[in-house]
Amino acid sequence: MKKPEILSPAGNMEKLKFAFKYGADAVYAAGWGFGLRESAGNFSDEELIKAISLAHSSGKKIYITANIFPYNSDLKPMQEYFSFLNGLKPDGIIVSDLGAFSIAKEHAPGIPIHISVQANNLNYAAVQAWQKMGASRIILARELPFNDIKTIKEKCPEMELEIFVHGAICVSYSGRCLISQYLTGRDANHGECSQGCRWKYRLEEEKRPGEYLDVEEDSRGTYLFNSKDLCTFFDLHKFIEIGIDSFKIEGRMKSPHYAAVTAGVYKKAVEQYMSNPAGYKPDNALYEELLKVSHREFTDAFYFPDKSITQNFKTSDYTAKSKYAGYIKSASKTPRENVFNAVVEVKNTMKIGDEIQAIAPSWNQFSIKIIGIRSLNGMEHTYTNQYGEFIFEIESKEEPEELTILRLKV
Repeated sequence: MKKPEILSPAGNMEKLKFAFKYGADAVYAAGWGFGLRESAGNFSDEELIKAISLAHSSGKKIYITANIFPYNSDLKPMQEYFSFLNGLKPDGIIVSDLGAFSIAKEHAPGIPIHISVQANNLNYAAVQAWQKMGASRIILARELPFNDIKTIKEKCPEMELEIFVHGAICVSYSGRCLISQYLTGRDANHGECSQGCRWKYRLEEEKRPGEYLDVEEDSRGTYLFNSKDLCTFFDLHKFIEIGIDSFKIEGRMKSPHYAAVTAGVYKKAVEQYMSNPAGYKPDNALYEELLKVSHREFTDAFYFPDKSITQNFKTSDYTAKSKYAGYIKSASKTPRENVFNAVVEVKNTMKIGDEIQAIAPSWNQFSIKIIGIRSLNGMEHTYTNQYGEFIFEIESKEEPEELTILRLKV
C-alpha cells in the first residue's frame, strides 16, 4: 500500500512552519490573488519565494491555490501570476475553472495542475476527462460516498486522488456557495465568504408577518445551513487501503495550534496503520488531541452517510478541550536545574504560577510552570497583558524545543 501524503493548510508563513514541523508532507497556500480565502493572510510574492524555498529545502511540497471562478477581468492578471509561479516552481497549482486550467497549461507549463474540490468531480468519467487534458491530481468532491471513491480509484489508478479528511465543510455543493453573495454582496466563489451559512435563521410565512416558525424546535432559532466539521479519524485506514494519494486538512483561517495538531494526529495515525495494518486500531489518545483544538461537532459527512447527520441545528459555536496560549520560539538553560529562559509568542493571557500544558514537534508532551515574565525591554510582569513576544522564566523537566505549543486547561 502507498503511504498517503498529509496535506495541511498554510494561511501564512507562521502556520506553514508549524504544519511542516509537526508532520505535514505538503501544504497548500495562496499568493496575493485568486485563492478562495482572501482573509487568511496569505503570501506576498516575496513570502511565496521564501515559502517554496523552505518547503523544498525541508524535503516537503507546496501547492498554490488559484481556485476562484474568474471573471473576464481576472484573466490577464491570472496569466501574469501563473507566469510568475512558473519561475518559482511550486509542486502544483490548484484550479477550479477550465479557463484557469488552460491558462496554467500555457503560462506555467512546468507545474503540475491539481483540480480543486470546487470543480465537483463526482465520477470516474470526469476524472478520466481531466486526465486526458493533462491534470495531475483531482481533489474529489466532498459529497462522494466511500464506495464511489473506491470505484473512481479502481477506474483511474494512474490519477492522483486527494480527499478532505478533516475540517469545516460547506452546506453548499462542494463549497460553490451563493448564500454569501446574496445576503452580503461578498462573493464566496471569489474568496470573500461571509459564512452566512453559520447564521441563525427562522422561517416567516408570507401572510403572517412577524410570526416566526422554528424549523427545528429550539428557543434560540435554527441554524438551517450550518454543517458540522468533517473528521475521518476513525475511518482513515479505509482510505489508505483503497489507495488515496493525499489526505487534505481544511483550515487556512485556523491557528498555528490547529495546523500543528491536526498535521501531527493524522500523520501519526497513518504511520500507526502502515506499521501494522492487520492489527491496527485507531488510537483514542490521538483522537483526544483533535478535541483539544478549536472545532465544531464532528461528522464523517457524506463518506459514510448512514453513520451521522451532517448538520448542526443547535449552534455554530466552536469548542475545544484546551485553550491555545502561545508557543516557544527559543529556549536556553539557566544555572538553575530544570529552569529555562524562553522567548514566547503569546496568544492568550498567562500569569506567574500557571501550570501550562506543552506539546513539542516531537510529540513529547509535558507541563511547565511559569515563574517569571518580562517584556523584551526587561520590564517585569505578573501576567501577559497583550499578545506578542515575552521572555518567560519556566520550570520544566524537559528542555523545550523550538515551536513547542503552550496551552491552558479548560
